[in-house]
Amino acid sequence: MSIRAASKRVLALMRTRAALSAVSMMATMTAMMAAMIVVVFGNLSTIEAADRAVHHTRVVETAAADLLASSLDQETGVRGYGESRGEPAALEPYFAGQAKFSEELQTLYRLSSDSPQQTARLDALREGLNRWRSVYASPQLARPQSQIADPALAERGRVAMEEVRQLLDDLRAEEALATQEREEARDRAYTTARIVVGGVGLAALGFGASLGLWAVRASARREREALAFAKAKTRTLAVVSHEIRTPLNGMLGMLQAMAAEPMAATQKERLEVALESGETLTALLNDLLDASKIEAGRLELLEADFDLMRLLARMETAFGETARKKGVPLRIDIAPEAAGDWIGDKVRIGQILANLISNAVKFTDQGEVALSVDVPSAGLLRIAVRDSGMGMDEATLGRLFSPYAQASAETAHTHGGTGLGLAISRSLARMMGGDITVTSTVGQGSCFTLELPLQRGRSATTEPESARSLADLHVLAADDNAVNRQVLSAILPSLGVELTVVENGDQAVAAWREGAYDLVLLDLRMPLCDGFEAARRIRAEETPGQRTPLILLSGDVSASVRQQGREAGLDGFVAKPLDIHMLIEAMSAALPPAHTLAA
Repeated sequence: MSIRAASKRVLALMRTRAALSAVSMMATMTAMMAAMIVVVFGNLSTIEAADRAVHHTRVVETAAADLLASSLDQETGVRGYGESRGEPAALEPYFAGQAKFSEELQTLYRLSSDSPQQTARLDALREGLNRWRSVYASPQLARPQSQIADPALAERGRVAMEEVRQLLDDLRAEEALATQEREEARDRAYTTARIVVGGVGLAALGFGASLGLWAVRASARREREALAFAKAKTRTLAVVSHEIRTPLNGMLGMLQAMAAEPMAATQKERLEVALESGETLTALLNDLLDASKIEAGRLELLEADFDLMRLLARMETAFGETARKKGVPLRIDIAPEAAGDWIGDKVRIGQILANLISNAVKFTDQGEVALSVDVPSAGLLRIAVRDSGMGMDEATLGRLFSPYAQASAETAHTHGGTGLGLAISRSLARMMGGDITVTSTVGQGSCFTLELPLQRGRSATTEPESARSLADLHVLAADDNAVNRQVLSAILPSLGVELTVVENGDQAVAAWREGAYDLVLLDLRMPLCDGFEAARRIRAEETPGQRTPLILLSGDVSASVRQQGREAGLDGFVAKPLDIHMLIEAMSAALPPAHTLAA
C-alpha cells in the first residue's frame, strides 16, 4: 500500500471519528438540555406549590385579623349605645362588625375545610362570640334607655370578649408559625432548584439557566409584595371610607339643601366654596378606593344600555360653566353614526370622560377644549379630548399613567389632586377591552384618545329626557342614621316632596302597608331588616299592577350590591354621599311614564 493511499485511509478514519464525536456531543447536549428542562419544570412546580401554601396561610392570617377588628367594632358599638343612653347611631359599628365577622368566619371555614383542628378552633370562636352576645350585647341592647350603666354586666361582657380575643390571638399565632414554616420550606425549594439548575445549566449552557431562575424568583417576590401591599391598602382605605362617608354625607347634604335657599351673594359664594371642597374630598376618596380595588383585582364592571348623547350632555353641564369662567369654551362634536345607545358601564365610562375633560379644562388657560366622538370601525367607539394647554414633554408622557404621578411638583402644588385619575382611567379602559393613548407638544396642548370596543344598544335614536317634577310626590324614606334622615328631610321637602321618614326596614314595611306612597327610598345597612329584605317583603305583598318604585341608598357601589338589589326588586340605586342631582334623576327614572300620584 502506497503512502498516499494510507494517508487517505487515515484522513477518512479521522473524519469518521470526528463526525461520530460531533454526533455524540450533540446527543449528549440534547440529553442534558432535556434533563435540564425536566429538572427546571419539576423545581418550578415545587416552588409554585410552596408559594400557594404561603399565600394560603397569609390569607388566613388576614381574615383572622379582620375577625378581630370586627369583634372590636361590635364591642365598641354596644358600649357606645350604653354610654349614649340608647342613641341608635351608636350601633352602626356593631351591625357593620356583625356582618363583617360572619363574612370573614365563612372565609376561614372554607380555607380550613381540610383541617379538623382549625375547624374546631373556628367553632370555639363562633361559640365564644355568641356567648359574648348572650351575656352582654343582648342584655345591654334590651335595657331601657333611661337606666344607668350596669358595671356587673359590663364586666361579664369584658370577660367574654377577652375569651374571644384570646381565641383569635391563638389562631393568628398558629397561622403565623405555619407561614414561617412554609416560607422556610419554599426558600429551601428555591435553594435546591438553584443548585440543581445551576449544575445542569453549567454542564449544558452555563449561566443562562441560573439567570432564568433568578428572574422567576425575583418576579414572584415582587408579585407577592405588590399583592400584599395592595390588599393591606384596600383594607385600610375601606375602614377609612366607612368612617368618613357618614359625616361627609351629612355635610354635603345640608350644604346642597342650603344652596337651594335664598341668601346673600357673599354667603352664596362661601357656600359654593364649601360645596366644591366637599365634592373634591368625595372625588379623592373615590379615587383612592378605585385604585386600591384595581390593584387587588376587586373592581367590577356593570354593563347596560346607556344613551351616549345624554352622557355627553352631563359632561357639558358638569364642566362647561367652569370652562367658560376661565374663558375657555368647551366644544363637543358628535358624528351622526356615534349618537344613540351603546352597551357598557355608563358610570365608569363617565368617570373616564370626567377625568379627561376635567384635566383639559384645568390645564388650559386660553384657546379651547374640544371633545370629538366618532366610530372608526364597527363596534369601536372613539372619543378624543383635545386642549390647547401647556402640553407635555417625552419624559412627562412616560410617567403620565403611573399611579400617584403628576407632571411635576409645581403641577401638583398648583392644581392639586392625587395623581391617580389617569392611572385609574387607563385601567378602567383596559378592563373594558380598550385603551387610552395620548399625544402632546409642549406649548401647544395635548390630545387624549379613548377607544372602547362597544356594541350598539337596543335603541339608537333615544332622545334625552328631562327630569320629571317631583312636586306633590308622596315618598317614604328609611335610614337608621339620624344624620342621613336629617339630610333627606332637608333636601326632599324643598323639592315639593311630601316625605315620611322611618328608622329601619321593619318600620318601612309597616309604613308602606298603612299609607299610599309614590316611591320608597331604602338605606342598605339597617338593623332588624336591611334594604334588600325590606324590598323583598314589599314586593311579596304588592297587589298586581300596583308596583311601588323602590330605590336603594348605599355607600357600597359595587356591581354585586347593584345585582343583589335588582334581584330583591329594587328599581334604582343612588350612591352615598348623596348628590341631589343624582337623587332627583334616579327618582324620576324610577317613576312610571304615566305617573299618577298616590291619593
